[in-house]
Amino acid sequence: MTIHRFRQLRLALAAACSVLGSAPGQAQIASPVADLLDATQPRTDSRIARRTEEAARSGPLAAWATETAAQGLTFDVNAYSFYTANPTLGLRPGQQAHAAYLVLSLSADLERLAGLPGGSINVTQSVFGLVRNLGMADDVGDSVAGYQSPYNPNPTRLSLLTYQQQLLDDQLVLEIGRTHPDRYYALPPCGTVNSCYQSLLALNAGWSSSLYAVWGANAAYKISPSAYVQAGVFSVNPDANRYNGYDWGAERIAGAVVMTEIGVQTGYATSPYPGRISLTGFVNTAAHQDSLRTIAGLSEGDLDRDGVAPKRSGTSGVVLTTSQTVWRADGGRETDNLTPTALTLYSGAGYALDATVPVRFNGFAGLLLAGPDRSRPNDTYGLKLNWQRLNPAFAAFLSEANLVSGGTGKAYARDKLVFEANARFDLGQGIGFEPVLQYVVNADSFYEPYTARRARDGIFVGASLAVPLGAILGLTAAE
Repeated sequence: MTIHRFRQLRLALAAACSVLGSAPGQAQIASPVADLLDATQPRTDSRIARRTEEAARSGPLAAWATETAAQGLTFDVNAYSFYTANPTLGLRPGQQAHAAYLVLSLSADLERLAGLPGGSINVTQSVFGLVRNLGMADDVGDSVAGYQSPYNPNPTRLSLLTYQQQLLDDQLVLEIGRTHPDRYYALPPCGTVNSCYQSLLALNAGWSSSLYAVWGANAAYKISPSAYVQAGVFSVNPDANRYNGYDWGAERIAGAVVMTEIGVQTGYATSPYPGRISLTGFVNTAAHQDSLRTIAGLSEGDLDRDGVAPKRSGTSGVVLTTSQTVWRADGGRETDNLTPTALTLYSGAGYALDATVPVRFNGFAGLLLAGPDRSRPNDTYGLKLNWQRLNPAFAAFLSEANLVSGGTGKAYARDKLVFEANARFDLGQGIGFEPVLQYVVNADSFYEPYTARRARDGIFVGASLAVPLGAILGLTAAE
């Protein structure tokens, strides 16, 4: 996937962030620290609780699924619908877009199937459809505005195919195969599919969409019940959206991204006021265009022999993610209440260690009120402020690209702010509806720099619908 398509990405991405006291995510668990991070494989809505095979299933396929789980095979299906619009924001305001995903998952317990203790095979296949307006990213242009539907030339995509081995009483878990760093690292803390992502990883670290599996290996070790360390290496595949995930000999691998992380997380089961903190580092060895060389510089002969922009090899950065529950309506007295009415503060900050990449800094902070109505414990209301700072050379590039395209060439600001209100509404049977409203200040033309148009500040609207078909059909335990 090209750099200007990545952020359309993290589908199942932000839905994994259950630092607000909801139960861990369902589906197969390829992340070795999943119980700590509430991560899922694939990332499904965190409020759809993961259950053991002994948990009751209900639905037309419940009896069959219970029998196959006892034999070592478990299945899951989740559907997502994404709507976006830019009423007043961006390069071409007034556009709308939609996309739907069907995410199919299978886990094979090799201990039951083949007598291999701690071994498992995990598979996820994604199906794309109901697409409207493939050019929404170019219509908006901005590098921070919320989720925009990706361009998927293939109707299906391999999203996960890994072998996982648990060792040392499940304290150490190794995984290798076709996977993605987004399944393990810097997991978002803000709980909204439409807008919870870290721009530094999206735009600097070389991550493709989280549903586009790449070659990778990861190892994680639980230091204690609440602390962990992990490290992994994953291939960087430019234009990953052009492939179906099975054409392994045809895809181009430009380099590797090395990830490391250390973190601590507690939940309502162990703490009345749980929190989380993680520190993530990355090094991307792939070459990238050197944004220190702007159009003005290139026009003076600063081209290489092939007549393309000079490139630099490698970039790196760090990301800090935090959350902390600071208030509970019950004062923490209801120790068995895992979904209390509570207020959580969260933040994320990413810093690039070089000036040749687009983004120098991206930080956000927000608060989330969970379960304001005790009869609806899975509903949430949130506010967030996002601040992004571009590297000065890249900001100059955007201005010069506008000038040579027939625009005014007026300077684009390095700093921008995004004010956001979001919510989640439980529609029953685990179905969640998540609306997002943003106002962007100092919008830019990141995704379409060569245009005479000037990006306008304005409003972005997003909405997502997550449907746990597996739980409804009885493949997994209902919430």
